[in-house]
Amino acid sequence: MLRALSSAVSGLRTNQAELDVIGNNIANVNTVGFKASQTLFSDLLNQTIAGEQAPSGTVGGKDAMQIGLGSNLAAIRTIFTQGIIQSTNNPSDLAIQGEGFFILHNGSNTLYTRAGGFTLDANGTLVDATTGYRLQGAAGDIQIAPGSMIAGSATTTEQFGGNLDASQPDGTTHVITFSVNDSLGTAHSLALTFTKNYAAAPGQWDFSVATTDPSITSLTGSTGSVTFDTAGTIASGATANLGVAFAAATGVVTPQAVTLDFGSAGSSSRLTGNAANSTATLTRQDGFAAGTLRSWSIGSDGSINASYDNGRNTILDTIQLATFDNPGGLLHAGQNMFTVSSNSGLAHVGSPGAGGAGTLLPGALEGSNVDLARQFTDLITAQRGFEASARIIRVGDEILQTVVNIKQ
Repeated sequence: MLRALSSAVSGLRTNQAELDVIGNNIANVNTVGFKASQTLFSDLLNQTIAGEQAPSGTVGGKDAMQIGLGSNLAAIRTIFTQGIIQSTNNPSDLAIQGEGFFILHNGSNTLYTRAGGFTLDANGTLVDATTGYRLQGAAGDIQIAPGSMIAGSATTTEQFGGNLDASQPDGTTHVITFSVNDSLGTAHSLALTFTKNYAAAPGQWDFSVATTDPSITSLTGSTGSVTFDTAGTIASGATANLGVAFAAATGVVTPQAVTLDFGSAGSSSRLTGNAANSTATLTRQDGFAAGTLRSWSIGSDGSINASYDNGRNTILDTIQLATFDNPGGLLHAGQNMFTVSSNSGLAHVGSPGAGGAGTLLPGALEGSNVDLARQFTDLITAQRGFEASARIIRVGDEILQTVVNIKQ
């Protein structure tokens, strides 16, 4: 009789634990990034009443007789199936499509989460909106400070293209206005003048560079010539080396070397000398002014792309994801976060979409993966198991009472 009571008590405990797990799952049905838990039971002990008997020449074998002594809570495991993706239209919200966890630092510990509700704090650091823990990129904490600037860059190459009209008389000029950015990014206006001089050599156009900018004190290599062949492509003078000297008071690197690039000789020539209207112009230069951050966005590969008001675009950082050999071994740390355990394995850190990690869906969040229909079904079975175990205790009590009453 005591065996039945003990077994029933263990059934109460295990089914109560399952009810606790189901209650927690249902409570977090709307929790962003939540992963449901599942209980696994096993039998507890078995008492052998009679041992097994092997077959003999005259008698067949007999199986052992054992009585179970209850159930045991064998495991509570976390189910890492994909949750439903919900659009938020908030550019800093992120959902992981596939494997992986966001990496967060709180100053002393590293934590991992599937909840991607992020925002910028007062310092422009991308943080978890509920805890303030800092999201980690390839360079550590991710900074997207509003109003931040990108430094200007000095011009090293000016590329020109288009046509110089070979049908015009000698002395015809064509003027191209262009600018050179100094080492601080400030633009300085210059003028490139081409003058037809076929009298000096067939196909020759002389050029000169001049400026009225008061901060430019001198120009070297400012004159030269470009010669075209009978096909109208450059035969000589494809490049020229211009030296720009600035006044010392401007605080920039001086002198500054700038290559005037008219294109390679032959068919790859950008500047041509055909009998057609003159269209020669600046096509590209590699210098740019300083710029202020105008907008930013996050790509599916985790890259944080910044756009500046000077037209430049750059990648500020790349959000990193962590994968684990055994994500089920991670320990719950509360607030939708996990920590590493000795059974989860070490974190494998990399960019989204690489090394088995999933990709990011910006402007969306991953919802809870709790299946309410399954939870309510499990709730019914756990309730019935609990009630049945309680009934066994009641029956055991009645039988014990009957035994006591025999003496009376």
